[in-house]
Amino acid sequence: MQAFHVQEGESIDYTPAAAVASGDVIVQGSLVGVSPLDIAALADGSFPLGALTIGTLFDFVKETGAVTVGQDVWWRPAGDPVGGTVDTGAASVVGGTYYLGKSVRAEGANDLTVRVRIGNHFPDSPLRNVIADPGNAGAIPVTNTGSVQIVTAGAETRTLANPTYVGQQLAISMKTDAGDCVITVAAAINATGNNTVTLNDAGDFLLLTAIENGANKRWKITANDGATLSTV
Repeated sequence: MQAFHVQEGESIDYTPAAAVASGDVIVQGSLVGVSPLDIAALADGSFPLGALTIGTLFDFVKETGAVTVGQDVWWRPAGDPVGGTVDTGAASVVGGTYYLGKSVRAEGANDLTVRVRIGNHFPDSPLRNVIADPGNAGAIPVTNTGSVQIVTAGAETRTLANPTYVGQQLAISMKTDAGDCVITVAAAINATGNNTVTLNDAGDFLLLTAIENGANKRWKITANDGATLSTV
């Protein structure tokens, strides 16, 4: 026998090095849990004193921003909760360090909390998020990771601002080609200094990933199939 049933898995044993209060969010590796009760500290960590819940519904304090049902939600340890103290931790739908799960209730931009079914598994592919093509002369949204399929009715343009968070990805492809689409990016996307992308034919594809360059967030090319790069 190679595996033995232990428990249902909604909670795990936890021995804190420092006292934990009920409702505290605890991160171990990339596993996020919530303490349902106060847990006293145990200096030598010799046995579990309490438990963390890792699979149920919780209302998490959240950052500013509207939430729709079914959105992926992350925990940012240095997030800024609405109406709370900056850098004390908050849930976010625009990405963060640790994946929490799916929102189960719509929330307004300035609502204090977001209700999440925590799952502690990363979604199968954030690039499945559909980002709407803004149309000719429009700005491609940069609020989240996702894919945008460009459709042109002639020679057109788009703009792309700098990314919102490190690790964000954007897949841009030409779905329907009735004319070239020239995309002007806010900053260079490679070491050469190119900041302009031209999609010439249906199927042209570019994958961008966000990095931190000094104090700035910048897009960098992860993959390119058919897109022409230039500098303006």
